[in-house]
Amino acid sequence: MAIKAAGGNPPTNSLSFLEIENEFGQNATRSLGAYRMNNFDIGALTEVSLSRDGCGINANSDIPVDNQEIKFSDFFSAKQNIIVDLHSSDENRVNAKNDKYNASATPTSGKFIVVGSSSKPITTSGKKIIIHVTKTIGSAQGSINNVALRTGNWDSGTEVLVEVATGGLLIGAGGEGGDGVESGGGLPGESGTSALGIDYDGTDIQTTGGSIICGFGGGGAGGGGETKREGNWRGRGRGPEVKAGGGGGGGGMGIPAGNGGTSPEGRNGTAGSATAAGNGGEGAEEISSGGGEQAIINGGTGGEGGSLVSGSAENADAGSSAFLSGNGPHEDAGTSGGGNGGANGSAIRKGSGISFNLIGSVNRVGDVSGTGVS
Repeated sequence: MAIKAAGGNPPTNSLSFLEIENEFGQNATRSLGAYRMNNFDIGALTEVSLSRDGCGINANSDIPVDNQEIKFSDFFSAKQNIIVDLHSSDENRVNAKNDKYNASATPTSGKFIVVGSSSKPITTSGKKIIIHVTKTIGSAQGSINNVALRTGNWDSGTEVLVEVATGGLLIGAGGEGGDGVESGGGLPGESGTSALGIDYDGTDIQTTGGSIICGFGGGGAGGGGETKREGNWRGRGRGPEVKAGGGGGGGGMGIPAGNGGTSPEGRNGTAGSATAAGNGGEGAEEISSGGGEQAIINGGTGGEGGSLVSGSAENADAGSSAFLSGNGPHEDAGTSGGGNGGANGSAIRKGSGISFNLIGSVNRVGDVSGTGVS
């Protein structure tokens, strides 16, 4: 449990060495100075303190490190810090509580670190959980509720901070491009998914060089067209129906990125990537000849997927409509519209009844008001 507050400045509460030991354990020399961490770096964090951001008489400082002066009053409001490891490797679909903290009985690389201790506390109540991200964490396609990182639900009384530091990226998945069809409207692109999901009420979120970015929607497919082939110049009867499929939509940016949509004539869209959208495929072009002149039916071009351009979100494009061209006549011609581009996912989503706090200027792209996390 966290050490009690000072009660004012100057302090009105007293603090015993036993209270410090109850929170942080005994050190070998049973001295105050031995609680100073010495050149301890984790991920993007340097000179990590035993307890950071919230200690001291005014509850706004860190416990001193290295050879800095240390005194009893530095320990007011201090609490054991536990750093969840999202700084060792790139991953997809991580639940910080279930996949990291619950996955090991003791602190271990790739899971979590208890600062200043080799033991896992019985409860996280009164502790500070720092979910420290310096790697790329991707999501999964499907529901917009799918997130790259979930906080998980911690014991009541836990302080939780999601910290996306230099090199860190939480990013949703890109939507698939829509498929083109013949003689009908292009299919819409799929929606992107989301980056960060908050399960624990009161979670703090900050970025210190990293980013939280939604997944982007896939482009809509181009519309298809059809027409009857006219009789030839010798006056013979009408030919078969001529069809032109729309181009597939481009895949949305994200991790994983969206694939390009397909087209009946192979005019497929291209896949997106972690940093760019896929392009839409061109629609098919079919000739319907009659009376020595050419009549052409054209499928619509697929829309480009959504992406991040110069720090701003660009939504996925709709596919264009099929159209007629050429000088020859068309019989019973029909052209259909393109499909809509898919919606973007969220930067941050929350569970029902959950609130969170943005600390400072959080580097994010995407909506932060959505409810529903999976």
